[in-house]
Amino acid sequence: MRGQENRCPNLNHARTNAPVRFCPRCGEVVNINIPIKNCTQDEHAESRRDRNTYCVNCGEQLIK
Repeated sequence: MRGQENRCPNLNHARTNAPVRFCPRCGEVVNINIPIKNCTQDEHAESRRDRNTYCVNCGEQLIK
């Protein structure tokens, strides 16, 4: 199937009720029902330590 190689492998995309607003791998919205949170730099640092490319709460790109 064409285009499959570009799909994000994060399983939150397949969930009907993902526990986070944004995908930590590609940054796309996976659950629109969760409000966007204003994060602190400490929270972003913790997300980077977890090797998330994007913040699951605000969608900001953490690793460039």
